[in-house]
Amino acid sequence: MRYPALEGLRGLAALVVVIHHHLLVLPTLFPYAENATGLAAVFLYSPVHLVWAGGEAVLLFFVLSGFVLSLSTWEGHPLKMPEFIIKRIWRIWIPCLIAVTLAFGAAKLVGPQAISGTSPWFNAIWQQANMTAYIDHLLMLGNMDRANQAFIPVVWSLKWEMWGSLLLPLILLVACQRSAIVIAGSAGVLAYYWWAGGGSAVPEGLLRFLPMFVLGATLAYHRTEVTAWIQRQTQSVQRLLLMLAVVIIPFQWYGFSNAPSFARSAINDYAALTGAALLIVLALGCNGVNRWLERPIVLWLGRISFSVYLYHALVLTVVVRLGHQFLPLPVLMLLSFGLTFIVAHIAYDRIERPAMRYGQQIMRRYSEHSLPSSKAQKIL
Repeated sequence: MRYPALEGLRGLAALVVVIHHHLLVLPTLFPYAENATGLAAVFLYSPVHLVWAGGEAVLLFFVLSGFVLSLSTWEGHPLKMPEFIIKRIWRIWIPCLIAVTLAFGAAKLVGPQAISGTSPWFNAIWQQANMTAYIDHLLMLGNMDRANQAFIPVVWSLKWEMWGSLLLPLILLVACQRSAIVIAGSAGVLAYYWWAGGGSAVPEGLLRFLPMFVLGATLAYHRTEVTAWIQRQTQSVQRLLLMLAVVIIPFQWYGFSNAPSFARSAINDYAALTGAALLIVLALGCNGVNRWLERPIVLWLGRISFSVYLYHALVLTVVVRLGHQFLPLPVLMLLSFGLTFIVAHIAYDRIERPAMRYGQQIMRRYSEHSLPSSKAQKIL
């Protein structure tokens, strides 16, 4: 069963990431100043930050992925890992590799020169655009994080999407246990991750990101109950829950510190994930939220959201680096913002959709030539 409202929610999260990276170009907003005042303080350290809470939006992506990837199994279809992995490779790795290759070419043609009046975050893009970084991105499951801004700053998250796909049987096994045990265990793993110092290497990163996939899979497992629960609530309660989600998702920005304690870091994740879960539950069962998320333009945004995610930083970097001598930075940012969705629509139509179709063809061919199903193919 498809949930169009969740696709719309993914589209809005992608839009938040686009706004996030466009605003990061401004040196008044990045580096994050703990003593910011005026309009900068409002954008940084109030609930307004939700509009450009890119990091929190990525956490929502992980929860949504856990929901969607597990749904077929919870509906009674056996998980056949070889076919599933083929499909995920063509869904994630191939479009990512094409986008990174285009960014590598753009970096060599345009150059990584620093642009006056932009932030250190922007000027770091393409500085590490070399063959070593490209190979790290090609391998994806390894250490691509160590050159995060070499090509496209957002693709680090796709490494964890692939790991979530590879470890889906484990995610399913955990998610179908008692909810209280799953939630407590996931919270404990997240706390341990931050207590141990965090980190982006695979063993450490899995401690942080796998619980997010588990949360999504748990929501999918209990989708009937949570949908019925939210539908029983009055409109006032539903609105209060929506307001709660909006307020707690950007929790890390209230009393922001550049060096938070491990406890504060864990609480930041708990707040963002609780808000993400509330948004998903509201999308499933709240008619008002559901109708809004299923508007045609929101669904279109959801449909092209992966290409939006992949290409917005590349478009932004090219536009600013090529146009900084001719147009003011705010104009370039607006131009980049609009161009992002044109490029994403083309990329979805010419790269993403064909890759998905080809992956499905390979999957069917593999299925037709494989041995009859055995118990070893069934995960649950």
